[in-house]
Amino acid sequence: MAKRLTAKEIKHDIREDEVRTFLAGIFRTLETHPQAVVGIIIAVAVVVLLIAGAFAVLDSRRQAALGELAEAIEIFEAPVTEDGATVEASAGPVFASEEERRQRARESFSAIQGIGSSVAGEIASLYLAEISLSEGDKDAARAIWEEFLDHHEDHMLAVAVRINLIHLDREEGKAAEVAAALEKELADPSKQLPEDVILFELAQTREALGEDDAALELYQRIVDEYPQSAYVAKARQVTTSART
Repeated sequence: MAKRLTAKEIKHDIREDEVRTFLAGIFRTLETHPQAVVGIIIAVAVVVLLIAGAFAVLDSRRQAALGELAEAIEIFEAPVTEDGATVEASAGPVFASEEERRQRARESFSAIQGIGSSVAGEIASLYLAEISLSEGDKDAARAIWEEFLDHHEDHMLAVAVRINLIHLDREEGKAAEVAAALEKELADPSKQLPEDVILFELAQTREALGEDDAALELYQRIVDEYPQSAYVAKARQVTTSART
């Protein structure tokens, strides 16, 4: 996994070749692990890209928003101790509880989100969805994800957001609806998700519905048709176990 960057590192002067190397690693992660939820590593990749290549065309407020986003991410990642004591080797914030950290992160991301259509604001909204989900507010997370897709259906994070919504629907007992939607997309030439992702999520959904034979066929397709997929290890494990 690519190294997480601190806020101080993000704001540091970044050489062009280092940025290219870092971003190449991020895009490989997106390509091989599209099932991951929207997370810190992807968000930081976007921030680094903007800092490295787009400062010249952004207005001063949006430049400042990138720094604020880095600081909000640092809060989101900050260590938690029982009494808020200083953590050794930690130069950033430290919190006495998860709740205190979430509240501070929510405040920071909410302020950035108010900037409007800036990329920093878009990324902040996805962090707010993650915070809402961690608090058990699935409706709030869903609303943020759906709004994001309404405005950014071709965004580099759209695949991860769509997968989040599939997982949420499945958790909320909508497996039959999820299966129907995935079957429809699988047959659509203009797919919004990579085909191996659709096959895997459909297999998982068929399992949730108790349709093990149908799920097994889908896992076998991944093994046969997508040997380089990030899902192939899981698919091979299932198909191998079924034969023994």
